[in-house]
Amino acid sequence: MRARAAFGVTAATLAVAAGCVSLKRTPEARFFVLRSLAQPAATPAQATQGFVGVMTVRIPGHLDRPQLVTWTGTGELRIDEFLRWGEPLEAGFTRTLAENLQALLPDHLVARAPWRGSAAPRCRVATELSVFGLQPNGEVPLEGRWALLPQHAELPLARGTSNFHRGPFSGLHPDAEVEAMSELIADLSRDIARAALALPPVDVSAGGAAR
Repeated sequence: MRARAAFGVTAATLAVAAGCVSLKRTPEARFFVLRSLAQPAATPAQATQGFVGVMTVRIPGHLDRPQLVTWTGTGELRIDEFLRWGEPLEAGFTRTLAENLQALLPDHLVARAPWRGSAAPRCRVATELSVFGLQPNGEVPLEGRWALLPQHAELPLARGTSNFHRGPFSGLHPDAEVEAMSELIADLSRDIARAALALPPVDVSAGGAAR
């Protein structure tokens, strides 16, 4: 009798516990990467105009994290644990910028830092972001500055500021947000490529020095 009573209590306890367990599936993390969008030349040219070195982009501290970061209000961020970058944002941004520049500057050799110490870049591309990502008004901006630096000195050969926007979007999804961010890097790449093409041409007979 006692055994049956104990069994009944145990079964009831298990039933209650089972009812408290949520059967809702835990969301799975999604991973995103930026991609290059600049169209390469139909016929690849030889790298006759020198080497362009792309330095690692500098990003604000609040973007230096594995999750996608969006602004939800003045001074307020949203960090979604289930929306993540497939690579560090600064690495993905630098990679995408370098890939775009290689497509836009087919007669140059473009490489990311660090490059070989024996390499002599015609210019070094330095970029710094201040704003990047979805804002409360539905826009996705890229704001910052860039400079083309000589091989060893820090006095820019050319410089500029960036203020590009996509949107505003309504009910933007993360995949569309990331695509807009890739488009903004393409906008920035075109500005930098135009400045690089405006530099003095390389005198190949003088060992790659600019005239």
